[in-house]
Amino acid sequence: MGWRNSKYFRWGTTMLGVIIAGALFIVILTNLQGFFDIIRAAIQIISPLIYGCVFAYLLNPLVKLMEGWLAPRIEKKAKKPEKASKLPRILGMLFAYLIFGFVVYGLFALVLPQLYETIAQIVSNMPSYVARAEEWTLGILADNPEVQVIVNTALDKIYEYLQSWLSDGLLANVQTYLAGITSSVMSVIRELASMLIGLVASVYILWSKDLFQAQAKKLIVAIFRRPTANRILYIGRETHRIFSGFVVGKIIDATIIGIICYIGMRILGLPFPMLIATIVGVTNIIPFFGPIIGIIPSAILILFVNPLQAFYFVIFELIVQQVDGNIIGPRILGDTVGISGFWVLISITIAGNLFGFAGMVLGVPVFAVIYVLVSEWTNRRLRAKSLTTATNEYYAITETADLETPLDVDAEQIQFAETETERED
Repeated sequence: MGWRNSKYFRWGTTMLGVIIAGALFIVILTNLQGFFDIIRAAIQIISPLIYGCVFAYLLNPLVKLMEGWLAPRIEKKAKKPEKASKLPRILGMLFAYLIFGFVVYGLFALVLPQLYETIAQIVSNMPSYVARAEEWTLGILADNPEVQVIVNTALDKIYEYLQSWLSDGLLANVQTYLAGITSSVMSVIRELASMLIGLVASVYILWSKDLFQAQAKKLIVAIFRRPTANRILYIGRETHRIFSGFVVGKIIDATIIGIICYIGMRILGLPFPMLIATIVGVTNIIPFFGPIIGIIPSAILILFVNPLQAFYFVIFELIVQQVDGNIIGPRILGDTVGISGFWVLISITIAGNLFGFAGMVLGVPVFAVIYVLVSEWTNRRLRAKSLTTATNEYYAITETADLETPLDVDAEQIQFAETETERED
């Protein structure tokens, strides 16, 4: 079997891999929409498992916290340590799921009545809203006859369009609309069923998380060479660090902002405090665009009640977001993500367009992982060439000869360089 280790065989397999990868890239590029449709379909199929992993990942800090607190106390009092070793995990999981249940129940118990009250109040006060808007509009039109002519023309066109749509479009496409509504309802039911199955799967994942982690490491070490296996394990640690720090930190940050919003609205006497605080808190999980997404519908709701209060709410939220962006957020998240605002904007835009709300939330940590890996790879290549990794040294260079001061390579950097050289050979 020595021929498998020959350089010609390695060259041949490398060329074959490049050809296959190039062909796949061309196929994907020529039918990009179809490629993403396949990805979405695959995600839909394994969505219960994805939900299970998400629930387990979010509940794992609570499980570890309770398990770490209980384990030494139970070991001291246990007569049979081997049997008592499972008890902290069981109690930790019970604690985590109880907290999760209380949070979900609290959200529904507090938000749903508030939502019903909000809708009922808007419906009951709609005549006064309409009368107020009509009075304001007529006042403007009375003082501006030219505007009145434009508005009347626009209203006539809108009326004609609505009449045409009701007589032709609505009746002709009622079956299509009903099919779309039915499809949407079925999608919601499927999503809820996936979440329920995922919740059950999260129990198994949390219970056997150590075993699954050990099996994954065993498989990686068995398949890959030692440097590659070490690299994959390092990537796993970095991914966990970024995701856990970002996701858990964002949830804590959003909870604090929601509480501050609720208290502030109570003090200012603004309407719908619980509903709007929930909207602001949930949307605050989304980086960059989240505060804007939360403020706009909330301000519109308050606008129905009192336009001046809507203005006060916007000013209050802008102050809260400044405090969050400059004080609360940095203290909770720290430098977990480690990418600039420009890359945050790019990652949210791309991931949000591809995967919706989940993409807007997770696009930033995913891009942060890619950013870290590219940075590490770049720095390793520079160290192997005995060049500096300091970015500020590259601002003014026009050629590599301008980098006159080579990097003082320490033992760890030499090891990285040797590993990279071995991989190239």
